[in-house]
Amino acid sequence: MDFNQVRYFLALANTLNFTRAAEQCYVSQPALTQAIKRLETELGGELFLRDGRHTRITALGQSLRGHFEQIDHTRHLVRATARAVTSGEIAELNIGVMCTIGPWLITEMLDTFQAQHPMISITLHDVTPASIPPLLLSGAIDGALCARHGSPHSQLRYISLFEERMVVAFPPGHEFSNRAAVPLRAIARQRYVDRLHCEFRQEILQFHEAHDIQQDVAFRSQREDWIQSMVLDGVGVSVMPQFSLLHTKLEHRPIIDPVMSRKVEFAVVDHPQSPPALSELLKHVSTHDWSVAQRDASQSASS
Repeated sequence: MDFNQVRYFLALANTLNFTRAAEQCYVSQPALTQAIKRLETELGGELFLRDGRHTRITALGQSLRGHFEQIDHTRHLVRATARAVTSGEIAELNIGVMCTIGPWLITEMLDTFQAQHPMISITLHDVTPASIPPLLLSGAIDGALCARHGSPHSQLRYISLFEERMVVAFPPGHEFSNRAAVPLRAIARQRYVDRLHCEFRQEILQFHEAHDIQQDVAFRSQREDWIQSMVLDGVGVSVMPQFSLLHTKLEHRPIIDPVMSRKVEFAVVDHPQSPPALSELLKHVSTHDWSVAQRDASQSASS
């Protein structure tokens, strides 16, 4: 049994006329007749009775009709699904996100993408900078939102999204509240909560060494949420990306002397042609209005 035989059967069951059924199926009448006969032989009984010009369905044909309709429905569903997957309408994307990238900026972008492509599901994975190249090259993730601090990987392509300043975060009522910006030297004199995932951590340590500063480090952690909670509770201050601020009560000021900023990018494997779903995401990421997101994030973080 094949899909064509099922299709011919249903056409004949609906029309009870070999000529019209053949026309609906775009085949010759002899071809349709032979296909029906082969189907009857396979099933071991007649599906239609021919009485001169009249054709009627048998009890066997009537009992099988619902099953054939279900098979034909499945055939259409399989073909539609195949077209959707091939075109990228249905797909699953695995996207890595560095833990230092705040959700303020990416939530709106992902939400608008999902609204435009409801059949593409996205799974977000927490990744570290060092793990991004091997994860992308192995196919474990399809793309990564990252803040590269160093030379680009030769096998990856980077789409620049926005630039983000590094700020010093502190609790309300802190002495930094009266400043418009804070020099790194002043931060070094404060009790400090050390972010182990900070891209500028090495530069900060080198600054301390160059200026013979021994900073009072209260805690070190890889967890951004723990760090921000400790800062809010007055344990110490910390340097972090502006839009990674999750606690709305935290205050922050830009860092000067030196000014610190990072570029946030979307990284993918540098292939000539990406899969359809990933191509749609790349297009969306590239055309998204990040300036609006940065403004909203800044307002949310400072409110």
